Amino acid sequence: MAAPEITDRCAQLTLADVDDEGISLQVPDHTVDDGVEDDGFYAVGRLVTDKPVRFAYFQDTMAGVWRPAVGVNMRELQPRKFLFRFYHDGDLTRILNDGPWTYDQSLLLMKRVQEGVDLESIPLTHADFWVQIHSLPVGLRSASVVMAIGSFLGTFVSTDERNFDGGMQTFYRVRVSLDVVKPLKKQMKLKRDSGEWAVVDFKYERLPKFCFLCGVIGHGDRFCLKALQDCNLNAVKPYGSWLRVNPGRALPNQNQCWIPPESTIERRRWISPVMAEAASHTVDIHGEGSEIQGDRTTCMQPTVSMDSDELPILNIGDQKRRRVLQSASIGQASASVSIGESTYLDNNGVPAGLAVQARQDQ
Repeated sequence: MAAPEITDRCAQLTLADVDDEGISLQVPDHTVDDGVEDDGFYAVGRLVTDKPVRFAYFQDTMAGVWRPAVGVNMRELQPRKFLFRFYHDGDLTRILNDGPWTYDQSLLLMKRVQEGVDLESIPLTHADFWVQIHSLPVGLRSASVVMAIGSFLGTFVSTDERNFDGGMQTFYRVRVSLDVVKPLKKQMKLKRDSGEWAVVDFKYERLPKFCFLCGVIGHGDRFCLKALQDCNLNAVKPYGSWLRVNPGRALPNQNQCWIPPESTIERRRWISPVMAEAASHTVDIHGEGSEIQGDRTTCMQPTVSMDSDELPILNIGDQKRRRVLQSASIGQASASVSIGESTYLDNNGVPAGLAVQARQDQ
């Protein structure tokens, strides 16, 4: 910026003491252009905890969990508040859709930063969760009912496309945006057309640390105000770990290739090992054997031929193996084992075994 231009702009400014009332100054917005194009995609995040966080450990952990294809840079704006810079929109979109994320059992709230928006004006109070709806009675199992339940839980985002695809569903999934300063909802009452009431239960996927007394995410029972107000600490707590969807132990997958998906759409694309074998190989029977045309491998049935002056010969394809005949002479001091024209005896004059003979042949 030239010196005369700076002088002209400063001449238009009015300086006043902060205690003077009724004096305001309107300054036109001016964006500094340094000539370098910003190719980043930004997000701002906040950890819902009051514990101190070591930024170096946080950065290393989250980068290892996210594994962005084009990389990510992080900067600590305030204690427990961070700025993330990704270099591809696909990385940022994937990470936001795969949330919520946690660090040291604390929830990480993340929001995309739009161009021209001040970071301080972005609210970091909501997080998207997948919630499972259990005990939904027959007659109320529809997409509209699931969407209505999602709006009851929080701000509706989406539903699982596999909810009503013909599978044997025991629960239904809905993605909602939850206000983390409000208690989690445990159940909901639904009224049928007949006037009867039905109660559905909720379970939250990837639910971080929350209080079993007040149901708010971000602290435990020991640091809750209700723990000080309620003297009976042995009473049954209104919340519990049953609100979480436990990942459980690793399930066996050795024979999963024989179990088709329950989803109708996915099952139509599923192929069993037998179906895959039939699709990739064509089996033809020719005479004594069978020839697999798919991989050009010949598998001939074995045949045995016997000549009067020769040993029995086992023919497998083009390979021949000569049988071993043992002959023992009764009344003789020693016995011999003959393979062709060779005879092997051990050190004591006893016929050597086949394994010993094989070593001697080598």
